This record gives sequence, C-alpha cells and structure tokens, in this order.
Amino acid sequence: MQADVWNILDTCAFFTQIHPDGKIATTKGIDEEILNKQSKQYYSNLKTKGLKIIEPNKNSIDYIKEKAKETGDLDVLSLTDIKILALGYELQGTIISDDFAIQNVSLYDGLEIISCSGKKIKEIRKWKYRCSACKLVTDEKSETCNICGSVDIFRVKAK
Repeated sequence: MQADVWNILDTCAFFTQIHPDGKIATTKGIDEEILNKQSKQYYSNLKTKGLKIIEPNKNSIDYIKEKAKETGDLDVLSLTDIKILALGYELQGTIISDDFAIQNVSLYDGLEIISCSGKKIKEIRKWKYRCSACKLVTDEKSETCNICGSVDIFRVKAK
C-alpha cells in the first residue's frame, strides 16, 4: 500500500482494528455507528495519531448518490455510507469496508476496496424492486406498489 494514498475507514476498521498503514480518514457521523467501548477507544486513539475527519463536498455526495441509484443500492446506504464513498471518490482513496453495498458502489465506480474480514464482492450487482403481490419490477423503491398498492416490496438481483 502506498503511503501517499488515502485509506478511507468505514466502521469495520474500528470494530476489527484492522486497516492499512498510511494516511487514514473517515467522515463525521462514523462515531455514531461505533457502539462498543473498545471500538470507541480505538477511534479516539486513532484521532490522536493522525486520523483525519473530512467531510466530502456536495458534488462528490451527489455523484455517489447517482452511482448508488444506478446500482440500486441507494436505499440501503446510510448517509455516513454515502459520505464514506464520496470521500473515497474525492480523495481517490482506498475504501476499507465490509459493507456489501459500499463495496458494490465502489466496484461499480472503479474505487479500490479492502475488506476488514477478507469478504469482498467479486462482481457488481444491480438491484431492482419487486412487489411480492403483483410481481411488478421497478428501478426505484417506493412505499407501496404503484399497481396493486401492496407494501411488500423487496430488493431483487437484476444482474
């Protein structure tokens, strides 16, 4: 791993305390996803040792939202997830994450990914939404089916 490349840390890096050496960054809000005491302590320690808290710009966030919409992952990504991806895009960094939706959007956009657990997706997945009642398939999730009104709408693999 190159020392001048940014490593953008998702929550798994703080849970597992595993990440590459070099420049490390994350976004505001990640601390709200860190729940256990040891991980919170590790996060605090890293901040004193050079972890940068950087907010991506609006253009990067909008760009990532569009990419996530294209893959069908937008509805399962938290704002923090989107900001992690946007920061990776903005800094041309490597994203450290076990989250499959983050990995999927990263792979789709050509961003490098490292998994904390070693579980890394191998192919890009595109998702659609299907009503369980009438089987209508759409590109975007809605609260109710536009045809039959059912609220049982599930994400399904499209590719």
